Amino acid sequence: MASILQVDTIQEKTSGNGVLIPGHILQVVNFVLPTATSISVGTTRQAVASGIKCSITPKSTNPLLHISACVEYTSSNFNVGYTLRDNTAGNFIMFNPGSTGEPGIGSAGSSQRMKISSGGFGSYGYNTNGGGASADDYGRDSRTVIGTYSPPNANTREIEVWMVTLNGSGTVYIGRNESNDNDGYDSYSYCSMTIMEIAQ
Repeated sequence: MASILQVDTIQEKTSGNGVLIPGHILQVVNFVLPTATSISVGTTRQAVASGIKCSITPKSTNPLLHISACVEYTSSNFNVGYTLRDNTAGNFIMFNPGSTGEPGIGSAGSSQRMKISSGGFGSYGYNTNGGGASADDYGRDSRTVIGTYSPPNANTREIEVWMVTLNGSGTVYIGRNESNDNDGYDSYSYCSMTIMEIAQ
């Protein structure tokens, strides 16, 4: 006959020795961009921190992180993507293995396929029609990245979205259009990051 164990609370006695059921979620952290913003980028193939980031302290010794980021953005007439970066380790993460170009930080990156998590949205972004013939400042792109990442250790770490310019430089608008009138066509967008630690 099967036994039934009934308890109200299971409390970990020693840190790192709690009940871990493989595949279950151990914790969730979330960040929502509080207001639309813009950032200046000085050169092409350069990565600039967006401010969309989460900090997490793993509960397990061999952590697996499930990361999702949703970013709406546009630019002042150039192509932009974004990449996820482990700021603690100093590495870009969750990019196609066939991409070898390292985005530059503070300078231009290498002239190869960039290590980006989300591809660009086109040569001119949303602020032109027909290659610059007519301005259209009222559009933006929505890109979502979802995947898993195994950090090198169980230390507290910070994961952040970094915008990457692909063919130019100027201003990147995050959570908003290039136009910034207080009207319905210039409504701000929801940008967020969520990290879940999964037990292994």
